[in-house]
Amino acid sequence: MCPPEDDLSGDAFPPAAGEPLVPILRLDDGGDDADALATWHQALSNALSAEVPHDLLALWLYPTRGGAVLLGPEALAQDDLKVPLPSPQLLPQQLRVLEEIVRDAGYASTVGLPVRFGRRDVGMMLVASLAPGRYRGFELIVLQLAARRLAPSLGRLARQWGGAVQGPERVATLLDAIAQASAGGVTPQAFAAALGHALEQLVPHDRLELILSGPGGGRYYRLGEHVGGPLWADTSLVLDATTLDLHGLTDAHGRVLLGDAGREPRWPRGYFTALDPAGAELRAVVGAQATGPTRLTAYLLLGSVGPDLYDEADAELLTRVAALIAPQVALLAEQAARERDEPRVSLEPVQLLEITEVLALTAEPSEATRRVAELAGRFLPFDHLHFALRLNDGDRVVLLDPGERRAIPDLASVPVAGTALGEVLRGERLHYFALHQGEARLIVPLRVAGRVHGALVLTAAPPAVLNRSHLGPAQRVADLIAPHLELLRRAAMLPAPFHPGWKREHRR
Repeated sequence: MCPPEDDLSGDAFPPAAGEPLVPILRLDDGGDDADALATWHQALSNALSAEVPHDLLALWLYPTRGGAVLLGPEALAQDDLKVPLPSPQLLPQQLRVLEEIVRDAGYASTVGLPVRFGRRDVGMMLVASLAPGRYRGFELIVLQLAARRLAPSLGRLARQWGGAVQGPERVATLLDAIAQASAGGVTPQAFAAALGHALEQLVPHDRLELILSGPGGGRYYRLGEHVGGPLWADTSLVLDATTLDLHGLTDAHGRVLLGDAGREPRWPRGYFTALDPAGAELRAVVGAQATGPTRLTAYLLLGSVGPDLYDEADAELLTRVAALIAPQVALLAEQAARERDEPRVSLEPVQLLEITEVLALTAEPSEATRRVAELAGRFLPFDHLHFALRLNDGDRVVLLDPGERRAIPDLASVPVAGTALGEVLRGERLHYFALHQGEARLIVPLRVAGRVHGALVLTAAPPAVLNRSHLGPAQRVADLIAPHLELLRRAAMLPAPFHPGWKREHRR
């Protein structure tokens, strides 16, 4: 039976077809009230009992500070039931142990389900019946859907009960966080990582982005992923306003607040998915604009793969953070803009244009890689060129030679642990050059959206002319071909009977 709208538990979500009716937990007037929580828990049990009869429905919350809180039923607290804790998710074997304990207590049918919000479990639901043979098929599906619909409310409640600091203490914690990040961030990437770690206890998030705005806001550069070299040189970190319109997403107070970025056309759909190991989209986004003393404009963004996590208070907090870090961001950007390698080999735009045209117009990957190697050989003095591609997160790669017609899965893999190539792939080196007994070897990363998925490897026999001055041109070539090789790499990881060329992938 659905509770009336004036019930303390709140009204109910109108369910989609086939979904259970789950009462909304009002956080503003009942999230920390024991009576309101008990009433809401009873309403939840009543709502589910129509489709899933049960004798026990227990629900626990996992606050962000750690531990577990029983939301109901209150009487279960007297049993001192030991519940598993997520790290950051519950393991199936943990749930099985709990189910067995409850079955030993006399409940013939039991099932435990995690309530997952974003990347972490924020709660657990345990449903039990004295009757055997329950919670399979349709009933199990209903419970799984109920757990999914509970996730946003429990996600916000987990944060609310997570021991977040408030008032003067929050300001003090904020200042300390900025100081820690500034001390540990000697490069843009290190600063962004340190800032994300420092802000975690204030504003929980799955990703931090520090984005630099180009003149007029027409282009944006992911400064927080910049690992070295001149700014804007890594094309995989550049987004234009047609893909990401931060200027349009920012309100009059310089804040960004999105409940569900997946419904916002000015947010890049699918772009940040490639950056997440689990392939999860960012949903909730909060951020603020930072303007430095040189009028440099940057954006500090925090994102969660769960929706509706952030509020006006979070946006206001990040406004303060942005103002505090603006001088440091300006200094890091200025330092990066001045960075230069050793004297560079001149690389004319026409040479890059030829390679770009080959990649755009050649449908067959084997022919395209052959032509790219041929054109690169006009200004890079190598004898051999290889593309090393990672197919997983392990320490093995496949070596793709220019003109290779075999599918990537058919190529032999080689270990790279303990090698310079492995260090470049793991991001421990920006690049590598060595000269040994007259033979030269040069390695630069194949990077897409700030992540390294492979490497371009050049070797030259003695007496080698290839030297450190060729690192820049080699990286430019690698950046041009990297997105195309990434499409081949992803296709090779799919359980498909064929491996399409990159033009077919682009048309999708």
